[in-house]
Amino acid sequence: MDINKNSIILHSWETYENSQILTLDDWIQSCQERQSLPDEEFCFDFQSSLNLNEKDSVITHIENVSLNHKNKQHIFESLLDNEVILNTVKDICKLLEKSVQVRVQTQPNKCKLCISNEETYCNHCTTGILFSGGLDCTILAFLADKFLPKKQPIDLINVAFKSNDNSSYDVPDRLTGKQSYEELQRLCPDRLWVFHEVNVPKEQLEEYQSLIIGDLVYPRKTILDESLGSALWFAARAGSLSHCRILLLGSGADELFGGYVRHRNAYKRQGWLGLSKELLLDWKRISFRNLARDNRVICDHGRQPRMPYLDEDLIDYVLNLKPWLKCYPSETLPCGIGDKLILRLVAFQLGFVNVTFLPKRALQFGSRIANKKEKGNDISKTFMNT
Repeated sequence: MDINKNSIILHSWETYENSQILTLDDWIQSCQERQSLPDEEFCFDFQSSLNLNEKDSVITHIENVSLNHKNKQHIFESLLDNEVILNTVKDICKLLEKSVQVRVQTQPNKCKLCISNEETYCNHCTTGILFSGGLDCTILAFLADKFLPKKQPIDLINVAFKSNDNSSYDVPDRLTGKQSYEELQRLCPDRLWVFHEVNVPKEQLEEYQSLIIGDLVYPRKTILDESLGSALWFAARAGSLSHCRILLLGSGADELFGGYVRHRNAYKRQGWLGLSKELLLDWKRISFRNLARDNRVICDHGRQPRMPYLDEDLIDYVLNLKPWLKCYPSETLPCGIGDKLILRLVAFQLGFVNVTFLPKRALQFGSRIANKKEKGNDISKTFMNT
């Protein structure tokens, strides 16, 4: 970016040869247009000449294991007997460790309270985890423990919403969060894990959606965007509970490793080729569909979101894997096993038990911010007149 010339040079992710020079005004306009683009209108070139040999030895091994074992732990133990699968798990674990290390150690190592005083020694929490208790965030928490000072606590920030006066804050993500919190305590007993419960009543949610969150989510306008943006905004705010400056998010894990129902549906319709296309589609649109929105709502509270699953080295490795080495969404491996299979194997290899087999649950439903009767792609009432 050249402020003096009012210009910016954009480079392609794949190659530096396809660079593009734009004025800042044109660039901002193009960003807004891309972020406001409906999902069904997004398209990209897909190379259908992928070498997807369905007789691959890994596929044969997975199918045999799924037929011969019914116990989940036995399935995972047997899957790791395959050298290709085991080496893939080790590679991903190594790359993810490196990614987390860079993202937790590259900071002043002072919390929001102590950052202004250079002479103050800070042993408060500087790094928090947006923590639903699911697979993605719990792996990040475990790895963060390896690279942060042992005397420093790590905040696990768990958000829940109340739909009416009679409802409870014991939403699915709260229950899962407590369960995974206990498993982290078992695996990392020397760390002080602080489980923060962020409870948001309905009237407060509606007030801040109208006053602040709608502007931050824009130009995204759907009910889904507003729900996710609101959940992240309240989690990042965390009131007086946490003074961390860095928030680790599991963003990108579902897109890279096949965590959505649509990935399973794509496999049912078109096999491995259809799954490959759906995974690549999710990766191509994640920056303007999710990341820009999430960055705005979290930074509004003076915290910086960091997303270890989106590390360039890790992404480059995962994008070059065969689809069956990312996930295996067939009927032989149901939800909670086949979706994000390789990441579940990473968790299993790290020593997790319960976390490994938790089914995927979207943040908007796990925190109970979303109304299942509403369609996520509909325009939110906040934006009806914009």
